Amino acid sequence: QCSAEGEEGALCMLNALQMKAAKLEVDAAAEGEPSSCTSGLVGQVRSFAPGCLDACPEACGPLGVAVNAYMTKGGQPAAKIAVCQYKSQFSCFLSSSVWPQCEALVNKAASFGFNLPHSTAQLNAGCR
Repeated sequence: QCSAEGEEGALCMLNALQMKAAKLEVDAAAEGEPSSCTSGLVGQVRSFAPGCLDACPEACGPLGVAVNAYMTKGGQPAAKIAVCQYKSQFSCFLSSSVWPQCEALVNKAASFGFNLPHSTAQLNAGCR
């Protein structure tokens, strides 16, 4: 239940929607539907760094949103909006236990002009 008004209420509603979307994805995977981690563009990304995406399954859908934004809605500025919209999910890639599995992927993305943050500090600074 989100009873707060203003920005706090909006953040609560956004979090609730994200949790609902994550639950629907888990339910779909349980029913044998393709996961956002293993299908489409994110599935192709996963083939480059499976350990990274396997460690952060909650970030697969948001990564797909960011990649789609990058490719169809204006490149890096559009991708940055998506990354910031799903900041908590993208922060998983940057955690100290996961970063070693994700660093090569982040660097590879940068070689294509798709720049992702290299640290939580960069993520927070870029999403103000």
